[in-house]
Amino acid sequence: MMRIEPYVYQGRFESCCSKSHAQRILILAALYRKEVFIDHLFESRVGDDVGFMISAFRKIGYSFEENDSGLLMKPPKQNNKYSHVEINIGESGFGLRSFASVLSHFSKNYTLAGEKTILKRNHSSLIASIQDLGFDVESHHHELPIKITSSDTFLNDLHIDGSKGSQFLSGLLMWAIGCDKEVQIAVSNLKSIPYIDLTLDTISQFNGKVTNDGYRNFIIPGGQQLQCQRISVEGDWSSMSFHLVGAALNGEVEISGLSLNSKQADILILEVLRVFGAVIELNDTYIKVSKKEKKPFNIDLTDAPDLFPVLSILACGAIGKSILKGTDRLVNKESNRLKSICTMLDVFKVQYELSKCDISINGTGEVQGGEIVTFSDHRIAMSAICAGTISNASISIDNEDCVKKSYHDYFEDMCGILKNPY
Repeated sequence: MMRIEPYVYQGRFESCCSKSHAQRILILAALYRKEVFIDHLFESRVGDDVGFMISAFRKIGYSFEENDSGLLMKPPKQNNKYSHVEINIGESGFGLRSFASVLSHFSKNYTLAGEKTILKRNHSSLIASIQDLGFDVESHHHELPIKITSSDTFLNDLHIDGSKGSQFLSGLLMWAIGCDKEVQIAVSNLKSIPYIDLTLDTISQFNGKVTNDGYRNFIIPGGQQLQCQRISVEGDWSSMSFHLVGAALNGEVEISGLSLNSKQADILILEVLRVFGAVIELNDTYIKVSKKEKKPFNIDLTDAPDLFPVLSILACGAIGKSILKGTDRLVNKESNRLKSICTMLDVFKVQYELSKCDISINGTGEVQGGEIVTFSDHRIAMSAICAGTISNASISIDNEDCVKKSYHDYFEDMCGILKNPY
């Protein structure tokens, strides 16, 4: 186990690249089928989710060349479809749900496999959605691996339920960009709208066209010609949220490379930190956050569920009761994230209450030390480490390597900003 002693944030560094943005860029660059240079994307430094996606595209003939500025993605010399490919998407839920449709442009038959926590998930809703598209699907007990046979006569007038998340819809929108005929998608009960905004924004960066009627109906013209020779990956608001919260709790941090115009859902962290009472300085070069007040907050995280773990730590550091809404979005993640958060709060001796779709946390400004089980969930691991800023004793975590799923250089960055390193 890794042990973290109580510490104070102090330092500055550049944000890692956004996993969500990078994955969308890679898919659209593949559909473009010409060379694309991707600034700020380095295969040697990406998290596991992006790394597995790069490996997947290698398997279907794409090549990558890295230099000091980023990554050049080159298409295969021939654009023929493979008769069958097997793709390992690691633990990436987005990789699985987007590739389920997108890979039909590269192979008639394909098998989607994975590793670790994603093997334990039930994928019945995804399977049903792919079948509704007109594809044949084979699986055992709705678990990975999933074998998909695409159809040349797929349905182009689709109706999907968006209540379980937006990842499949994002994949469909990008899949539709590569289709020869118009695709219409009707959506009900859509959750995580900011992630759809990110998808649409990335499509527009490739000169793709999508008509969006109030997030209820999407029309994607067929036979689109994408255009994009160079594109830059944004800094990652999701990964940086752990550092920003740590500084707001106890210290100061300065981070460059984050866009204030980002469509990423987790830019919501700035709004929460303002309510919390942190000092926030913004300019074109960096974002600076430092400790001041510790006020409780009330926030709906339905559209930004990845912020739940780290904001549960921020709530522990507040003086008073904070309410985090949208807990129904936490079950089918790298872990049952609601259970993982509650287990962590129990170790920290923090009082909380659960209702139907929210959690109330009674913050006292500090947590007790102890041993945290991460459930191999990268966001639980980084949240527990963040809690070291308000802990009265050491905190230990198991399986610290799970953070590499989303943030390859996390521990290197942490070693550079801690006054009292672990």
